[in-house]
Amino acid sequence: MSGFSLDWLRLRADADDRARAPGLLARAAAFGAGRPLLVADLGGGAGATRRALGPYLPRARWRVLDHDRALLSAIPPGPDVETVEADLAARPEVAFEGGPGLVAASAFFDLVSAGWIRRFADLLVAARLPLYAALTYDGREMWDPAPPGEAQALAAFHADMGRDKGFGPALGPAAPDALAAALRDRGYRVEEGTSDWVLEAGRDGALIAALAQGGTEALGPSAPKGWAAGRAAARAVRIGHRDLWAEPG
Repeated sequence: MSGFSLDWLRLRADADDRARAPGLLARAAAFGAGRPLLVADLGGGAGATRRALGPYLPRARWRVLDHDRALLSAIPPGPDVETVEADLAARPEVAFEGGPGLVAASAFFDLVSAGWIRRFADLLVAARLPLYAALTYDGREMWDPAPPGEAQALAAFHADMGRDKGFGPALGPAAPDALAAALRDRGYRVEEGTSDWVLEAGRDGALIAALAQGGTEALGPSAPKGWAAGRAAARAVRIGHRDLWAEPG
């Protein structure tokens, strides 16, 4: 389940591609190199994970799962891809159907609850499959120059992120630690790396404006005075994310 519009996914695509932790992308690529494996892509939206990892896995087949049919329809068709409209919130088991050899996701786990992560981790461990999870938001944000009331507004924004998005109360910035801990507790080897968006006004002005607008919509009248305008005028922005590679111990 992506929870995003197609316009938003297209707007963030370049920032996502620049941000992925290269070492962990290489780990996933090395695992699948030359193998005819099936990749289960959770909340695959318009195919961001396949776009990033697919060139390194020429023999892979992709099973992209999302609840949003419109997003799935935007994925370029091909003999190597199957799109599946699926309710992962209710049935995470569907991700393990078809015999995948690798489970992957991008910008997904910050939308889910702690209980859902535990349930998913149990299924992953039972199947003894590796996981490549990229671009999970971790709460770190730097806006230059800092807008007025940034600390107060960011705390309120994180609280708003905890709204139930279908999976129970969303973890938001707590997701990277929760996912890594759940897998380590079950005996998995876990590697993590930062995958921050590093944005510049000249190159990424439209994305910076969209982030400012999204924060304003989330906070509504509780946003500090001048905060939205300050964010929109930022020259440089860093948004913290983490990537993870995990495999059976």
